[in-house]
Amino acid sequence: MKKLFGITAAILFSAGAAVAFAQTPPAPPEDGKGPGHGGRMRDCAKMEDADKKSRCEANQKAMKAAREKCKDKAEGPDRRSCMRENMPNPPEKK
Repeated sequence: MKKLFGITAAILFSAGAAVAFAQTPPAPPEDGKGPGHGGRMRDCAKMEDADKKSRCEANQKAMKAAREKCKDKAEGPDRRSCMRENMPNPPEKK
């Protein structure tokens, strides 16, 4: 009986250890950008609600203007702060 208990305990311990030391996910890319960055702008023409469509178009216009103002900045904190300063604040949600 003690032998069976020892074998069972060893099997359970090894199964638990295999799960505990699972492989970690890969590190993010060197440039610091995670998944989801650099996507395309939405197609505002496909929006059905006129209010959402006008806000979408205004946001895209502001984004293009901010990109134009900040095009001389290199990627990094300077460009991010420039983009934040040149983008208008989002409207209050109703």
